[in-house]
Amino acid sequence: MAHPALTTLDQDQLDWISRFADRLRLVDAAFADEHRSEQANEIARSMWERSDWRRQSPEEAAERWLAQRGRH
Repeated sequence: MAHPALTTLDQDQLDWISRFADRLRLVDAAFADEHRSEQANEIARSMWERSDWRRQSPEEAAERWLAQRGRH
Protein backbone atom coordinates (compact mmCIF):
# COMPACT_ATOMS: atom_id res chain seq x y z
CA MET A 1 0.00 0.00 0.00
CA ALA A 2 1.41 3.36 -1.00
CA HIS A 3 1.54 5.92 1.77
CA PRO A 4 1.65 9.70 1.45
CA ALA A 5 5.17 11.09 1.58
CA LEU A 6 6.39 11.75 5.12
CA THR A 7 6.88 15.39 4.17
CA THR A 8 3.11 15.73 3.73
CA LEU A 9 2.34 14.59 7.27
CA ASP A 10 1.96 16.98 10.17
CA GLN A 11 4.01 16.70 13.34
CA ASP A 12 1.24 14.96 15.31
CA GLN A 13 1.00 12.27 12.66
CA LEU A 14 4.76 11.80 12.56
CA ASP A 15 4.92 11.59 16.36
CA TRP A 16 2.14 8.97 16.51
CA ILE A 17 3.76 6.85 13.80
CA SER A 18 7.17 7.11 15.43
CA ARG A 19 5.89 6.19 18.88
CA PHE A 20 3.93 3.20 17.51
CA ALA A 21 6.98 1.88 15.63
CA ASP A 22 9.21 2.46 18.65
CA ARG A 23 6.84 0.43 20.83
CA LEU A 24 6.93 -2.44 18.31
CA ARG A 25 10.72 -2.38 18.47
CA LEU A 26 10.74 -2.23 22.26
CA VAL A 27 8.27 -5.07 22.84
CA ASP A 28 9.23 -7.37 19.95
CA ALA A 29 12.99 -7.50 19.45
CA ALA A 30 12.53 -8.82 15.91
CA PHE A 31 11.46 -5.33 14.85
CA ALA A 32 14.66 -3.86 16.28
CA ASP A 33 16.66 -5.80 13.69
CA GLU A 34 17.87 -3.38 11.04
CA HIS A 35 16.27 -5.48 8.31
CA ARG A 36 12.82 -5.31 9.94
CA SER A 37 12.91 -1.81 11.37
CA GLU A 38 11.37 -0.36 8.21
CA GLN A 39 8.56 -2.91 8.52
CA ALA A 40 7.68 -1.44 11.92
CA ASN A 41 7.43 1.99 10.30
CA GLU A 42 5.17 0.66 7.54
CA ILE A 43 2.89 -1.07 10.04
CA ALA A 44 2.68 2.15 12.05
CA ARG A 45 1.77 4.19 8.98
CA SER A 46 -0.90 1.67 8.00
CA MET A 47 -2.43 1.76 11.46
CA TRP A 48 -2.40 5.59 11.49
CA GLU A 49 -4.56 5.54 8.37
CA ARG A 50 -7.28 3.68 10.29
CA SER A 51 -9.24 6.03 12.53
CA ASP A 52 -10.23 3.25 14.94
CA TRP A 53 -6.55 2.63 15.65
CA ARG A 54 -5.32 6.22 15.85
CA ARG A 55 -7.95 7.04 18.50
CA GLN A 56 -5.73 5.03 20.84
CA SER A 57 -2.37 6.19 22.03
CA PRO A 58 0.33 4.86 19.73
CA GLU A 59 1.68 2.68 22.53
CA GLU A 60 -1.75 1.14 23.18
CA ALA A 61 -2.30 0.61 19.46
CA ALA A 62 1.07 -1.12 19.08
CA GLU A 63 0.32 -3.38 22.05
CA ARG A 64 -3.06 -4.19 20.49
CA TRP A 65 -1.45 -4.97 17.13
CA LEU A 66 1.08 -7.28 18.77
CA ALA A 67 -1.56 -8.99 20.91
CA GLN A 68 -3.73 -9.68 17.88
CA ARG A 69 -0.79 -11.48 16.31
CA GLY A 70 0.09 -13.44 19.44
CA ARG A 71 3.40 -11.62 19.78
CA HIS A 72 2.79 -10.15 23.19
